[in-house]
Amino acid sequence: MSALNPPVLATWLLGLMDSSAWKDAAAGDLFEDYQRRRAPGWYWRQVWIVIAFAVAKDLRHHWFLALRALVVAFLVATLSNDLLMSFIGHLLRMASQLLGQGPSLLIAGALEPFLVCAPAGLAVALTHRKCQATMVLWYVAVMFVVTVWPCVNRVHGTLEFALYCECTVSALVGALVGGFLGIAWHHPLDRESRRLSRG
Repeated sequence: MSALNPPVLATWLLGLMDSSAWKDAAAGDLFEDYQRRRAPGWYWRQVWIVIAFAVAKDLRHHWFLALRALVVAFLVATLSNDLLMSFIGHLLRMASQLLGQGPSLLIAGALEPFLVCAPAGLAVALTHRKCQATMVLWYVAVMFVVTVWPCVNRVHGTLEFALYCECTVSALVGALVGGFLGIAWHHPLDRESRRLSRG
């Protein structure tokens, strides 16, 4: 029976974790178990469990970097928000004339949080080369808690709830995209990830 390769993207994500000896052991064990089970869903689930344990371990050992990542994200998000507000305002006025106020508000509601949080995620990844994936995931997790808490407590109307959800999802996606672009800059999906997926 020929060896079946596990999903390359999942193996690449596993390769982003900081502890190389532990990562290699986990990747080897997962590869062997994958050969017996041959279920990509099972492999992805196991990779996310390993990543969760690795993130918890990194946060426990590098708590100062975690605080610094939040400060960097806040400063970059504030700066990008200030720079984008005049541009978004001009774009919103033009879109209102072409599309009407409702659709242009939906577009701005999705575009602005994405463009504010993507540079912050990128800055977190580029300024924290040690534990990059952990710091990006930490930033996204804190941002999720900060943005969902007001939604649970204060959003009452259906339209208001929909707009708030749109902004929250856009911000989280922007942070993840920016962060993983920064990580991919230093860890491209290369032969190493494919070697780990082949065992």
